[in-house]
Amino acid sequence: MSAVMCAPTARRAPSARAHGAKTTLLPPRFQPSAAAHATTSARARARCAFGSRCATCESGCRSCVVASAGRKVDSRAYARGLGAESRGDARAQRGRARRRRRRRVRSVGDDVSGGDGEEEEEGGGAGVPARAVVQEADDLNVAAFALAVGIGLGIRFGVTRPTELDPQAWNLLSIFVSTVIGLVIKPMPIGAWAFGALTVALATKTLTFTQGLSAITNEVVWLIVVTGFFARAFIKTGFGDRLALLFVSIAGRTTLSLAYGFQIAEALLSPAMPSTTARAAGVFVPVIKSLDPRTREYLIGQQIQGTSATSTFLLSGAAQNFLAMQIALASGIPFSNPFNAWFVAASVPALVSLLATPLVIYMIDPPELKDTPDAPLQAAKKLKNMGPLSSIEKKMCLALGSTVFLWVFGVQLGVTAVVAAMIGMCGMLIFGVLSWDEALGQKGSWDTLIWFAVLVGFSGQLNTMGVVSWLSGFVSTSLTSMDLGVWGIFAALHVFYFFLHYFFASQSAHVGALYPAFLAMLLQAGVPPALAALSLAFNTNNIGGVAHLAR
Repeated sequence: MSAVMCAPTARRAPSARAHGAKTTLLPPRFQPSAAAHATTSARARARCAFGSRCATCESGCRSCVVASAGRKVDSRAYARGLGAESRGDARAQRGRARRRRRRRVRSVGDDVSGGDGEEEEEGGGAGVPARAVVQEADDLNVAAFALAVGIGLGIRFGVTRPTELDPQAWNLLSIFVSTVIGLVIKPMPIGAWAFGALTVALATKTLTFTQGLSAITNEVVWLIVVTGFFARAFIKTGFGDRLALLFVSIAGRTTLSLAYGFQIAEALLSPAMPSTTARAAGVFVPVIKSLDPRTREYLIGQQIQGTSATSTFLLSGAAQNFLAMQIALASGIPFSNPFNAWFVAASVPALVSLLATPLVIYMIDPPELKDTPDAPLQAAKKLKNMGPLSSIEKKMCLALGSTVFLWVFGVQLGVTAVVAAMIGMCGMLIFGVLSWDEALGQKGSWDTLIWFAVLVGFSGQLNTMGVVSWLSGFVSTSLTSMDLGVWGIFAALHVFYFFLHYFFASQSAHVGALYPAFLAMLLQAGVPPALAALSLAFNTNNIGGVAHLAR
């Protein structure tokens, strides 16, 4: 008797249910005819090997051997048929999954574009899913752009060029003025605006490519970039928080003593973290916000005003200090040891300001809560939770300590400030304090590299072309005609320089744009060179607290 295997249905035989097996579906070509089932013996159906029920006889069978058309189907033939059927089912499932994904993508595209795309057929039509609409960048402020460009064009074509300046210098002056106006009113992001100004200078052949990018190798530009990485290391390791909490635990019983604790802590941090914004936003403001709300207004106000003293105390206290010193050296003012000369000149006024600022702010804007007995306890608890100095904090202190040491004694050792900073940065990369991906993620530092290099490059070329000397001579002559005397001119220029910072949101940008011209005017008026250079640099730090945007 020839035998074939019956086709099982979705129902399971008792043995299959007992073992938790899934019902196996036989391929259609192995399903027996009704006539074959009529001749199948009950004993044969009892030996079904597949634990299923025949689709025709609805009975459980073990080997399901039935008579059919005089032929016998063995297990290998059945396995081949079952494998083909399984592969066909798998392909069908994959096809259905692809169609579902296409419908989901198309529905997302319809939501974004607002369209009512035609739905794709289940059978796998050739429809292409709608692509989501790409949003355009919205960085351009048209009104501010027109104003900045219009002022530059007005100077170039609407003002008669002085005979002392050649056309190239006059073109560069108009581009520089437009660039500075853009830094103030921000028609575009600062980096994009500076890049555009550089492009205009190159396209109009006002500058060559080498002249336009001459400041990309400027040491101070790279020093500012690297110090941005230092700020990231302080925030990542939590060492800045630890230092602030330490001073809170020591001197935090009253709000006034707490302010002095923050002031001293920032003075200690500033040499290795020369960024007022990073010190405030990354270290001190978060700690202040964790204290009693009745002390926050006073402490934040004190922090804003007190950073002027801590930034002035040392040359490495702020990035703009390095830039001012470099411009002074380039102007021919001799400083045999810039770090020591700065410290000697700044120590007394900065120390007096550091001690007086918390008290003056306390008298002008007293806090609601004057006694804070719980603050030291909370700080001590947080320090305890932080545990001892971690390995990464020790490595960071070692790297930055070597940098500060080289800043102080770099002249004797023949190491410049930027090389000292780069040594510290390499140490942090080697020790694993920072990864290179984290350094690449410091977008602010790389953005500064672009716009600051352009601004410093323009300033240098203006000086080379004689624009700065012409402008300083013109202003000095006007002030001299007013019979103000040397010290009257000194005071007038400092006041004017101070209040011009209301138009800048960056002290570094302020120095790059105005410091060379004002230094030249002070020298033209007869002010002693060292006094002119250092007092103007100190004034730059003082103006950091004139407004909430002045940083």
